Amino acid sequence: MVLGVPPSGPRSMRGGGSKPRRLSAAAALLLCLQGGVALAQDGAREAHERRHAPHHGGYPVKASHLAKFPAFVTWPDTAFETSSSPFRLCIGGVDPFGPLIDRLAQNARVGDHEMMVTRLSSVAKGADCHVLFVSASRGQTPREMIAAVAGRPVLTVADDGLDAAGAMIQFVTLEGRVRFEIRGDAAQAEGLVISSKLLSLSVTRGTGER
Repeated sequence: MVLGVPPSGPRSMRGGGSKPRRLSAAAALLLCLQGGVALAQDGAREAHERRHAPHHGGYPVKASHLAKFPAFVTWPDTAFETSSSPFRLCIGGVDPFGPLIDRLAQNARVGDHEMMVTRLSSVAKGADCHVLFVSASRGQTPREMIAAVAGRPVLTVADDGLDAAGAMIQFVTLEGRVRFEIRGDAAQAEGLVISSKLLSLSVTRGTGER
């Protein structure tokens, strides 16, 4: 009778040894599921960004113009808190430039002010910007971005292909070339003075003529 009773020791060892294996399998499954969800979310986010990003090119040229525009614009003294406050170049919405705009702004100055790039997924009322580049956005229309900085000395520059009425400068692509249209009256209304040299490079929408 005693020989017919299974030993308790091995059973205990087998039972104790199987639990870690089950826990490890469950943990591995959970990690796989979490990884799959993260990849799916990343893929969906990237696809969404591509759908909402501007479809036209010329961004190296646009970035170069954007970094150079401030040299031809005069801001009122009230636009800066102190004489050493940074000059803020803001990108509103999807950033089509990437690190290129950072390289162009590096070591650049507007008067005594060091240029700093700030990326804004949405533009809040009274955003602290000196230049606002208006790009495509999931949460705001171009007009809403421009309205957010209305009443402040902010040079608004809109990407082409956008309904950006009120922008002071808007890029246009004519015969494969990146050009821009300037609305000097809109800039003047906010206390900005655009030099005649820059104004002379402006094109008239629909004609491509200066």
